[in-house]
Amino acid sequence: MGRVTVVTGIPGTGKTTVCNELSGLAKQSGKKITIINYGSVMLELSQERGKSIHRDEIRKFSVSFQHELQIEAARVISQRIAKTEGDVIIDTHMSIKTNDGYWAGLPFDVLQFLSPSLLVLVEAEPCEVLLRRFRDITRKRDKVLESEIAEEFVFSRLMAATCAVLTGASVKIVKNSTRKQVEAAKEILKLLEK
Repeated sequence: MGRVTVVTGIPGTGKTTVCNELSGLAKQSGKKITIINYGSVMLELSQERGKSIHRDEIRKFSVSFQHELQIEAARVISQRIAKTEGDVIIDTHMSIKTNDGYWAGLPFDVLQFLSPSLLVLVEAEPCEVLLRRFRDITRKRDKVLESEIAEEFVFSRLMAATCAVLTGASVKIVKNSTRKQVEAAKEILKLLEK
C-alpha cells in the first residue's frame, strides 16, 4: 500500500478535472495511482439505502445523515486502500457549506480511517470559480457572490490546518487557473514523487 493523499477544493476549483489530468500523467510516467472520489462513494451508499439523490443535494440533508454517510464511505474507502498497490488519491471537499453552516469534509473519525500523509487544496481566483460554477449546467449549485467563495476558501484552509494537526499530514495549496489544470496536476505529481 502506498501513501494516501487527499485532494480537495471547493466546488468550481476544478479539483476533479485536476485529478483526471493527474491520473493520465501518472500513467504516462509509469506511476501507479488510484483515484477515489469520496462523493461518488457516498452516492453509491445512499442509493443502496434507497435514496436516489443528486450529489449536490447531499449537503442539504441533516448533518447526522451526512455524517453517517461520511463514516460509512470512509470504511469502504479504507478497505479499498488496503487492497490497492501504489498511491491513493482521495478526491473530496475539506469543508461543506450546508444549511446549518460549514461542516468538516474530513471529521476526526473519517481521518482515522483514511490516515492521509498529504493534503492538497486546489484553489483558483474567486472570480474564476464563480464563472466555472455558472457555466457548469450539470450541477445544482446555489448562487453565491465572490465574497462568499472567498469565505469558502478560508474555511477550507482552516479545516486543512486542523486536519494537519490531527494527522501530521502536510498541506499544499495548488493553484488551478483557467486552462492550467495540466500544470496543477504536474505540481501534485511532483509531490507524490518525493
